Amino acid sequence: MNFFLLKEYLRYFHLKTDEHSLHSPFFYNFYLNIVKNKSISKEWTSIENNRKDLLRDDTEFKIVDLGAGSKVDKSQFRKVKSIAKNSLSSPKFSQFLFHLIDDNKFEKILELGTSLGTNTSYLAKANPSANIFTFEADPNALKIAKEVNAKHKNILYHEGDIANLLPKMLQNSNSKIDLVYADANHTYEASIDYFNIILPYLATESIYIMDDIHWSAGMKKAWEDLKLRKEVSSSIDLFDAGLLFFNPDFEKQHYVLDF
Repeated sequence: MNFFLLKEYLRYFHLKTDEHSLHSPFFYNFYLNIVKNKSISKEWTSIENNRKDLLRDDTEFKIVDLGAGSKVDKSQFRKVKSIAKNSLSSPKFSQFLFHLIDDNKFEKILELGTSLGTNTSYLAKANPSANIFTFEADPNALKIAKEVNAKHKNILYHEGDIANLLPKMLQNSNSKIDLVYADANHTYEASIDYFNIILPYLATESIYIMDDIHWSAGMKKAWEDLKLRKEVSSSIDLFDAGLLFFNPDFEKQHYVLDF
C-alpha cells in the first residue's frame, strides 16, 4: 500500500471545495462544464470494451521502465492485465480528458506516457482532426497501444526515452501545443525537465496536466514547484492530477477541487 498516497488523499479530502468557492467566471464554468460534466458519449463504448479486454489479458512481457517504477508490482516481467489494473487511469479521469478536448477543440495534444493506449484512445476520439503526439519507452506496451488504436489515424507514436525524443519532435512540429498530458517517468527531475522542454511551445490558452501529483514526495515537490513558476497563472488540484494554466489575465490562484 502507498501510505504516502493515502496520507495525501486524506489531506486533499479536507481541503477540496466545489463551484461555490470559485469566484472566477472562467474557472466556475470550467469546473461545471468540464470537470463535473456528467454527459456520456457513445464514443466511449469501444474504448471501455478494450479496457475490459486488457484487464483479462494474460500476456506477459519484460518491462522497460526509465522512470520511478511501480509501487505495486516490482517484477521485471508483468502481465498485461496487471499493468492495466495498476497503471491505467480511471474511466472517470479518461472521460474528463475527453470533455476537456471536446470543449476546447484542442488540435495539438502531447501525451507523455502512452502505456497501453487507453487514454490515447480518448484523446484521439475527442477530436479526430487533432494531432496526438504520444511517447512511450516500453516497446511492448507501445505495440499493444498501437493495436488498440489501429483505427485512429491522428496518433503519432514516438518510441524511446522522452528526454531525448521530445526536443526534436517539438522543433520539427514548429507549432504551439494546446494540451499536455504528462504521465511518464514519475520522478521530480523528469517532471521538471519535461515542463522546461515544453514551456517555450505553450500558448496563453494551453493547459498542462501533470498526472499523479500525490504519488510520491518527489512528485508532490515537482507539482508544488511548478505551481510557483512565474509562467503559471493558476492551477487546479484534482488529486488524480494537477492542471496548470498560463493566461496572464488570470489571478494567481491555486484551487483544490472535488473531482
